[in-house]
Amino acid sequence: MGATNPDRIVAPPSPMLALTLAEMHVARWEVRASCNRCRTSLRVSLPALIRTQGPDAILWGRRPPCPGFECSGGVLTYSARAIPSGSWASMAREPSPAVVEAWRAKRRTTDRGPRNV
Repeated sequence: MGATNPDRIVAPPSPMLALTLAEMHVARWEVRASCNRCRTSLRVSLPALIRTQGPDAILWGRRPPCPGFECSGGVLTYSARAIPSGSWASMAREPSPAVVEAWRAKRRTTDRGPRNV
């Protein structure tokens, strides 16, 4: 028997788990954008965003203008979920400087690959 809360299986999205677009894509997160004014909801294509903005782009805390035809002044808010039945986590807050610094420190360590001992 499974648990009734799917967030116990996989942790909900957070900047500590995946900060960049590439990390979100590798983790297979589902991302959506919704407008605060016209209530348009869009599914975000992570591969398309990676091609246009680069793999190290950060969506956390970004609020781009709404692309709606008759929407003037609306902004998009991103949210993500780790598994299809998981809960949506808002990406409206920018990650703290400590999270970004921990991410940079993790990126500085090189992977030496498998060792033949």
